[in-house]
Amino acid sequence: MKIAYIVPSLINQGPVVVVHSLVKYLQNKVERIDVYYFDEIKGLEFDCYTQKIEFDEKINFDNYDIIHSHGLRPDKYIIKWKKNIHKSRIITTLHQDTYASFKIKYNMLAGFLISRYWIHFQKQFDGVVTISNQLYNSYKRFFFDKLVTIYNGCDITINNNVDPVINNQIFEFLNKGYKTIGTYAFITKRKGLLQVIKALPSLPDYCFICIGNGPARQKMIDLSNNIGVSDRVLFIDYLKEPYKYLNMFDIYVMPSYSEGFGLAMVESALSGKAIVCSDIDSFHEILGNNDCSFFRLDDIDSLRDAIIKAFLDKDKLGQNAFDRASKYFTAEIMSNNYLNYYKLIKKS
Repeated sequence: MKIAYIVPSLINQGPVVVVHSLVKYLQNKVERIDVYYFDEIKGLEFDCYTQKIEFDEKINFDNYDIIHSHGLRPDKYIIKWKKNIHKSRIITTLHQDTYASFKIKYNMLAGFLISRYWIHFQKQFDGVVTISNQLYNSYKRFFFDKLVTIYNGCDITINNNVDPVINNQIFEFLNKGYKTIGTYAFITKRKGLLQVIKALPSLPDYCFICIGNGPARQKMIDLSNNIGVSDRVLFIDYLKEPYKYLNMFDIYVMPSYSEGFGLAMVESALSGKAIVCSDIDSFHEILGNNDCSFFRLDDIDSLRDAIIKAFLDKDKLGQNAFDRASKYFTAEIMSNNYLNYYKLIKKS
């Protein structure tokens, strides 16, 4: 089997991390894997052939049995050139609740229009993968029998190979003696991280470390200054492998308003961290009430209580989260599920 992946760039964000894992685990099980991308952004290194392409540049599609795209621009690219695809089966993965994501980012009308625009392209694929049953149930009316759920999975390697400057910066911050809440993300409104800042005044024994950049980061900085908690908040720029710093957190927090899956949550679970997360359906698919501490969105008292509970039960919650993630959400399990799906759709 020959596979091509189309991604926006090689940066280590959700969909690209998934493709990186697929390459790692499938390259010795198939004849060939190539990765094509549009934007030259520093990111992950792939153990296969990679090539930067332009949107108006046609690749040799018939070299592949499976062409699998990830994201709006890759999906549009595949449909733009669909008339030149004669032998390959084309697949896309729905990595997010498109309507919810754009409704949060813009408004309800934008969410509706953008999601329908994207669905117009995705309906032309041979197969559409959702990464949770919540997404499957939300979008099955558009795709019917084309839709299948395959959970994401990931790997982490915790070692001492960290940036010494960042490491020292965190150690100096933690010398203040606070209990530590941590997270990493591409910081948008959808990630809900302002809620953590709002909770800090009622958590005087806690500090917060936030790794990542994004359009909502400045609002977090401004709010932490305005409510007098900036001395307990440490912002660190984008890191290539942020999970390597998980051992410095007591609790990992993921307060998203919407998530297709929650890959960082799984990374935290695989590191044995106690996790606090928002009470949304996609998170309940990953972890149960015995595996993490849930809170109600925009209820700061609920978030405060969930953080305190997670710290008190951190060893038990961390172990339970690790056990569940190891059983269901590793990169190897995900890759095997995709390979079985590729074989099935290739025959159809």
